[in-house]
Amino acid sequence: MRDRLFPSYRWLFALGVFLVMLGGKTALGGEGDHSSQPHHPPKTGHWIGDHWTPYDPPAPESFPVGARVYRIQKKDTLWDLAENFYADPYLWPQIWDANRYILDSHWIYPGDPLLIPPRPTVVAEVLPQADQPVASSDTGPIPLSGPVPGTAPESTTDDDEISGGVDGSSRQQAAPVVEPKAKRKIAFANRTDLECLEHVVDKYRKSPLFIAQSEEPRRIAYATDDIVYLNGGEEDDIDPGDQFSITRKLGKVYHPITGKRIGEFVRTFGRLRVLSVQPRTSIAQIVFSCERIEKGFDLVPYEPIFSPVGEMPEFDYRDLDPTGNAEGYVIHGGGKIRPGPGHLIQVNLGGEEGVESGDFLNIFIDTPRPKPLPFKYKYKYRNQEYTSFYREDKGKRDYPRRIVGHAVVLSVSARTSVAKILDSIREIEVGDHVEIR
Repeated sequence: MRDRLFPSYRWLFALGVFLVMLGGKTALGGEGDHSSQPHHPPKTGHWIGDHWTPYDPPAPESFPVGARVYRIQKKDTLWDLAENFYADPYLWPQIWDANRYILDSHWIYPGDPLLIPPRPTVVAEVLPQADQPVASSDTGPIPLSGPVPGTAPESTTDDDEISGGVDGSSRQQAAPVVEPKAKRKIAFANRTDLECLEHVVDKYRKSPLFIAQSEEPRRIAYATDDIVYLNGGEEDDIDPGDQFSITRKLGKVYHPITGKRIGEFVRTFGRLRVLSVQPRTSIAQIVFSCERIEKGFDLVPYEPIFSPVGEMPEFDYRDLDPTGNAEGYVIHGGGKIRPGPGHLIQVNLGGEEGVESGDFLNIFIDTPRPKPLPFKYKYKYRNQEYTSFYREDKGKRDYPRRIVGHAVVLSVSARTSVAKILDSIREIEVGDHVEIR
């Protein structure tokens, strides 16, 4: 019996030694092991001038005359400030190193001044940090909840300039305040959006040129880099290098409210380039495919579409006032039952209503009037009586609309447009209203 128990004792002893070693390793690691420690904001702070901060920032007059000094603004991060001042977000440690009073780069605070050093001539490779929330600018205690480890700092304040000291006196010889650069313009559509554009036309006519065969006759579907044969050649004025969009009609489109026919929905499935031409046939290669391509798909001359470029607009779902511009409806979801951000939609606003590529659209829905309850009840249980309650609004008033998303116009025809959803608070549906912003 003793021989059976002895191995168990040895196992328990070894486990105890392992736990002691583990505890010692943790103690040695301590707070110095930043890679494994969560980044929480400091738990205490104090009032300096006109803001709360857990640090001891230097007074602005202590900075050298002519130095670039920036006061931390709402939603700033070291990552974004490096992008604004150096055009390279990976240089955020350069700003942190020049402001040693900041003890944790994951937490910067509203109102604290930042010395912006000159851009270094030699840039070392630095791992990026993502945006993350920071402490509030409220005058109350600093929150104790922290961000996800491994992300960059952010601040929350609306102040625009450095104000007086604690006693309210003005600060002398303060370094000039440097404002960050304006927002960078972006392209709203990517290559897939432009190559795979879907649109509504009044009347679709089949093209005489189509995909007739392929170098692998038994295949029934094709994709990027596949070789296909066309039913046209030199006699049809086709030359090597010509490019064609691969299209197909998918059905008719009707107005979601009136039920009247609007047009026909056409989808672009990809693009091909002619490699060689024979008298009555051609050999082509598919250079881009959106979905599976089959024999018989139409070919129309390729016309490149360019993405609108601009600044991302603010999305305010509390914007209740109509713009007064032309209004229409979402008439097609681009094959999606309920499209969302990043998807394409079709609307019945086009060039006739003054729509242009790059215009922004509000997507909204009407708030229905309240309806009476479908049933009423009145009963007594024990010593209490229960009766259904409904207070009807007989004023026949219209209630405020609800903004549910916004989109940017990519392509315009006479009576319809293709738009890309930029943001939404719920899925977009056919029949939702749109208006030009």
